[in-house]
Amino acid sequence: MPDTTELLQRGIALAKAGRREEARDILLQVVQQDERNESAWLWISGVVDTDDDKAIALENVLTLNPNNEWAKRGLQLMGRPFPGGAQ
Repeated sequence: MPDTTELLQRGIALAKAGRREEARDILLQVVQQDERNESAWLWISGVVDTDDDKAIALENVLTLNPNNEWAKRGLQLMGRPFPGGAQ
């Protein structure tokens, strides 16, 4: 089984290429192996199909790193509160 770094790189490359389903499958493998992988959760937020799934992924990023500006901005753009943040 490839390590999480290799899987993450592959998932990001697929996401950048617009191959969302494949990217999502691989990025989900990363977080199954390492649920604290902040980068994987952030990239997952860009390849899921629903706003709820996107919000969950971004909230997971902020649980791991409350200072992640990308995740804060993503939730703000969605009109969603973020953990520990002001509305």
